[in-house]
Amino acid sequence: MFSSITLPDLKRLGLGLLAGLAWLCAGHTQAQTVTDLAGRQVEVPAEVQRIILGESRYIPALAILEPEQPLARIVGMLPDLRLADPGSYAQYQKLYPEIDEIPEIGRTSKDSFSLEQTLTLDADLALFGLEGHGPSSHDARLIKQLEQAGVTVLFLDFRQDPIRNTPVSMQLLGEVLGRTSEAAAFTDFYRQQLNEIDRRLAELSPELTPPTVFLHSRVGRQDQCCETMVRGMLGHFIDYLGATNIAADSVPGVSGVLNLEYLLVNQPDVYIATAIGSPDTLVEDPQYIALGAGIDAETARSSFQHVLSQPGLAQLNAVETGRAFAVWHHFYNSPFNIAALQAFAQWLYPETFADLEPEQTLATLYQRFQPVGLEGAYWTGVK
Repeated sequence: MFSSITLPDLKRLGLGLLAGLAWLCAGHTQAQTVTDLAGRQVEVPAEVQRIILGESRYIPALAILEPEQPLARIVGMLPDLRLADPGSYAQYQKLYPEIDEIPEIGRTSKDSFSLEQTLTLDADLALFGLEGHGPSSHDARLIKQLEQAGVTVLFLDFRQDPIRNTPVSMQLLGEVLGRTSEAAAFTDFYRQQLNEIDRRLAELSPELTPPTVFLHSRVGRQDQCCETMVRGMLGHFIDYLGATNIAADSVPGVSGVLNLEYLLVNQPDVYIATAIGSPDTLVEDPQYIALGAGIDAETARSSFQHVLSQPGLAQLNAVETGRAFAVWHHFYNSPFNIAALQAFAQWLYPETFADLEPEQTLATLYQRFQPVGLEGAYWTGVK
């Protein structure tokens, strides 16, 4: 019954089986096709070994999935973590000093991104945001050049629609990095916390007048007052919680600037500032609010109160009534934004969310999902 199989046929069959077994033993699987946050169908290599970060503030997201070696696959990145959030960078630097050896492929803007340098790094995958400091989904020519050079481009989003897209982005990362169980642990926790917010929002009386809010962005960065966020980033939190952003009718885009007179005439019930100050800026520039890694609670509070003592802001009713708060600016581009959303909810609806514990949520996020510790204050208030 085997007369039709020749010796060369058997040799070829044997060699094919051996090659297949070797391929399986090496842990190879087929490339997978995924849908990224830009809605693109993307074929991702079976084994991603070398990653480019369009924003190095994605390192904490990678650390959620690979806390033992979050930097192991990164071969190049923009230096926004080091430059914009030096406190967090210092935490990783202390634990992983090799972070200083990762090539920087630009500065803190997409225009500074170096395609030439990137192509020398032999990357498998580039992680970009839908919007942000690095290349975005609008940079079609750059995306095409990278893909033609064999670099798969994948878009994440913690910024444009943070509440909806954060768990989706983490699930996507888990798929492409082979860390689905780690991603599921994080997204399950995230959704549990979000569900509790949703449950309480549903219990609010329909007759309740929504609180009005002004979100003062990057306080101290400009001499003029007042930069704000509206559609996207932390402005999305105000919409999600059903409050009224007093800048919505005057600022058509994601962000813009209102003058102080507008703010004083259209007084908000709640004033929320975002803080970009760090231990370094406290010495050099006291007009910044300092929050984040390396900033203790008393320092955070005093830096905030110094800003609020300035003419104009001191006349806000929200300051006088104790409904003025400051939050770490970089929550706008962080997978840990759920803790900030809980803090916002408590500030906007203090009775409904009185027993919510955003501080505990943030502590749990660090304990369960970060290799570095929670070492700093991430929001503060006038009281």
